Amino acid sequence: MTRPLALVCLGSLLSTMALAGPLEEKLANLANQPDVVLMPPVGEPSPPPGTFVIRYQAPEGEEPDPRREGTYELAPSSCSETLVFKKVAAAETRSELWMVETGIGLSIGLQAIQIGGGYGRKVMAGLDYTVTKKLILDTGFAELEECCLRTPEACTDRYISEFWLGTGRISRLASSGANLKASIKKLEKVGSLDFGTQKGWSQASEWNDPMYFAYRAVTFQKPSCQSYMNNLPEVEGQVLFTGVSARSESEQKARRDARDDARMQVAEYLGTHYELVGDEALAQAVAIMSGVKDSLVCLDDVAETPDGPSYLARVRMYVATEELDAGRLQTESLTK
Repeated sequence: MTRPLALVCLGSLLSTMALAGPLEEKLANLANQPDVVLMPPVGEPSPPPGTFVIRYQAPEGEEPDPRREGTYELAPSSCSETLVFKKVAAAETRSELWMVETGIGLSIGLQAIQIGGGYGRKVMAGLDYTVTKKLILDTGFAELEECCLRTPEACTDRYISEFWLGTGRISRLASSGANLKASIKKLEKVGSLDFGTQKGWSQASEWNDPMYFAYRAVTFQKPSCQSYMNNLPEVEGQVLFTGVSARSESEQKARRDARDDARMQVAEYLGTHYELVGDEALAQAVAIMSGVKDSLVCLDDVAETPDGPSYLARVRMYVATEELDAGRLQTESLTK
């Protein structure tokens, strides 16, 4: 069975984990700690760009699983579909020493070492690579924020914002002693190594056709409902209406109250601009709201009270001016 075999192989790698000495610690001090995640090279970006992710954390009271340290668990969300990515040309050729988390290193066939100096368990990777293209975020971020306001449970605090496409070679640290000293000396002198020729390093993998080999996962700050509603832009040709509920014992009631408040704002607008009042204004406000496509309802943070959770909802709607004009004309025709 494939899965148990993979676990046995990983277990073997972990059981032979090396205990680093002063030289390895010195090498670690010279290594880059990249803000991108290495992955086995693939022809198509996987997971898909825009995917929400959750960084692995060991359950409280348990030892971290070395096979998962530094990795991300996927949290697929329909909100990610609002993001549009584009390929841009890149021309970055580098030879770098990277220090990565054990879960990342094991996934690309490297061995972890226990490094002193507060580093703990890490993987040293020698990278000779060329990035030819990057897949980056183009549009859709505002729509992502709105989607996460509507369904906050569908979004996490991090998503994949970028992929690297290119060729490369990954090398592993194969020996210590004099060869390691030579690597450290060259890094201190010129800041890089040619891992293909440098003694003490051996090739772990290589890909000569452009493939996706790294991605960046960035922090996503979900906007709060209140701050979002307090900074709504004006839109040409449309009128903005907002509503706020009182604190309520249920989410459903808070949402309903916010919509009721927005309906009153529409009715007041009709009275001020079109001299519609009373039942006529309210009836037309209901008709207008039922046809609004650009609306958003969100919730403030739930407040815990002695009587239980308390909810407050907010709503915003953009209504085209021609729809308001049409509503007035329709009301006038009915009253003639």
